Amino acid sequence: MPFDPILPHRVKPSELELINPVWIDIEANPKEFVADQSLTYLWVLRDDGKVILGIEEPWKYPQAFSDAVREKLDEMRDHYEAQYQQNEKDGSGGHPTLAAWFDETGRADPRGGYAFLGGELKYDGQIGGWMLSNRSGRFGRGAGLTDGTVSEEAVLEAMSFAAQVIEAQTGLNVSIEVVRK
Repeated sequence: MPFDPILPHRVKPSELELINPVWIDIEANPKEFVADQSLTYLWVLRDDGKVILGIEEPWKYPQAFSDAVREKLDEMRDHYEAQYQQNEKDGSGGHPTLAAWFDETGRADPRGGYAFLGGELKYDGQIGGWMLSNRSGRFGRGAGLTDGTVSEEAVLEAMSFAAQVIEAQTGLNVSIEVVRK
């Protein structure tokens, strides 16, 4: 990649308590992805080169997942509701939860948390296809684009890689939008 991976500059309290169990490694498990045009998906390009997709507060959108993960969605919902007042302010299951790594036993791997880039993937009816953006307050590189520490070409290169992986695994037509913040 054209730049080093980063850790998020902040992690919301709810993201420390609950890893998003329904994130999708799009190369390893492309059939788990359901292209629902009404949803905004989060994506990260982790520092191991894997493109991971997910949804913030995924228990609200069971239609985006196979029945095999319904039990996990219910667990997330129950946890969120039990912690409602704390989580109400910050949501749950954002970009940092997609950058997690797991070892063979299923335990969180301490190498996790780094990503090259992240953003959103959503359907754009005006172009009749999917738009991949770097809209992420923690992995989008917007500050780096603004202050010149990251070039637009470098961000575009990483986004192009992610878009190609998503297209190859899902058959979606993916366009790219680089957002400066």
